[in-house]
Order: sequence, then structure tokens, then C-alpha cells
Amino acid sequence: MGLTGCSTAKYYSHAVVGHLQLTTGLTPIGKVIEQDETNKELRRQLELVAELRDFAENKLSLDVGKAYSKYKHLDRSAAVWVVYAAPRFSTKLQTWKYPIVGEYQSKGFFKERMAKEYSAELQSQGFDVYLGEAIAYSTLGWFSDPLLSSFLDDSDEELAETLFHELTHRTYYLKGDTMFNESFATAFAQKSVQLWLKEKGEEKRLENYRQKLKRRDEFRSLLQETKNELNLIYKNTNNDSAVILQKRKQDLMQSFKATCIDLRKKWNKPKSLESWIDEEVNNAKIAASSVYLLKVPYFNQLWEQANQDPKTYLETVKTLE
Repeated sequence: MGLTGCSTAKYYSHAVVGHLQLTTGLTPIGKVIEQDETNKELRRQLELVAELRDFAENKLSLDVGKAYSKYKHLDRSAAVWVVYAAPRFSTKLQTWKYPIVGEYQSKGFFKERMAKEYSAELQSQGFDVYLGEAIAYSTLGWFSDPLLSSFLDDSDEELAETLFHELTHRTYYLKGDTMFNESFATAFAQKSVQLWLKEKGEEKRLENYRQKLKRRDEFRSLLQETKNELNLIYKNTNNDSAVILQKRKQDLMQSFKATCIDLRKKWNKPKSLESWIDEEVNNAKIAASSVYLLKVPYFNQLWEQANQDPKTYLETVKTLE
């Protein structure tokens, strides 16, 4: 990507500082729960996290250790800002090499300003760029990851899914394969939330969550179809000019947005898919979302083959290459 040695050194220096900021000054969640000044909702959420950690360790066979046992309040909505990039006429994400984890198809920043500056630099080089926010932060088991306040901004089911997703990364991570890791963690987290709700006897919440997953699956199918159509355009078998390719690309993006609007109406969810309808959609955004979603059906099949048993499922996945 044309990075100089100096810029690489600057990036890793920022990463070390950012990591330390998130992993120091932590308070055990049990202590926060007991503090008189802790508000009622935060206390309830932290008690829920303790419950979820116990469920993950004893019912899901996940490597929990001391992860998410300590809390830190952030004065921002995201733990990390994540940059994805793809060429103008390709849905293949750019990769970056990192110590320990190997190649990864995104670049994370602990400072929003740095992420925006890097995004602008990539755009000036002609790349499609997507800048997303990550509420969670995982060191893949190298450290005991903190429970950040950014985890707690959504529903209990979303909190559970995020926690199970990150603990899945901690339990098993296939070096150098971003789509494998993210789709696997997404699939297992979704199955885990359903097991948790079922054990609690929360039938109505379980049904609502399953309906939400059905909507996600509809969107995943649309995403897959759009990505496939983009790839056909970019093959450019007719040797069309860049101007024509760009027109075909933009027409497809508009069609994609129109279908998103149709899905939102069908679901009767006025705020669904807002970022896809109201914001720019490009190769990088489509490819980035694909990383998390497109292999989920494959991992769901493995779940059925493992008779819906978490331990057997994890053992099966670990044999894959």
C-alpha cells in the first residue's frame, strides 16, 4: 500500500498506546456492581455480563479465562475505527500484515482522526474505502480483554452476541483467513444467543431474535447477489472503458439501495439498513460486510452436523484449514 518505514513505526506506536489506554485503569465488574454510585441499568448489564461469561465457559466450551471480567468506561462510542479498502473495480479487499495474526483485511485505529486521514490517503490513491466503528476489542487471547462501555449501547441480545463473538475469536483463530474467522464467530455467536435464550425460557425473545436473524439472512442473500454482479461487471469481458464500468457500477449500487428500501418496507422496520440506504455504498463496504456474513450458512451447516453441540462444533471447526 506504499507505506514507508516511518509511517509503519508511527502506526505501531499509536497501536501500543491505544492498547494500553483500553487495558489499564480497569475495575473488576464485581466491584463496579457493588459500588453505591453505579446506576441501576449499568449494574444490571454487568450482572448480565457475569451470567454470559459463565454460560460461555460452562455451556459453550469457550475459552473465557479472565476476559471481560473488568470494566472500563470510554468517552467515545467506538473502541476502534476500522478501515477497509478495495480497488475501484474489484471486490477483493486489500490486506495488511501484522505480527502474530498474519494477514488481515482491515486496518484498525484507536484514534478516529488517524483513521480518517488514512482513509483519505487511500482514496487519493484511487481505492474505494469504508471506515467503520468497532465497539469491541479483541487481543485473541493474548491478554484478558476488557469489557468496554461501548459493549453496552444496544440490547441484551446484541451484548450477548458481541461477547460470544469475541470469545469465539479468543478460543480459535485461523491465522491469515479473515472471512473464515469472522463468519465462524458470527455464526457461533448467533447459535449461542439462541441456546442462552432457550435455557432461560425466554421463548418470546428467542422468537424475536430468530426473526431478526431471518432478516439478516435476507440481507446476506442480497449482499451475495450484488457482490456476484459486481464481479461480473469487473471481469469486463467486452473491454469496456473505465467510464462505462463506473456507470454500470453506480447503476448497480443504486439498484442495491432500492432493494434495501424494499426490504425495510417488507420488514416494517423504518430504521433498518439506514447506513446502506443513506450513506455511500462501494466495493469496500460490500466486501467488508461479506467477510462477516457470506460464509455463515456454511458454518450453520457444520452446526447441524455437530448435532447442535457446542463442544463438538468447536472441535470440528478446529480441524478445518
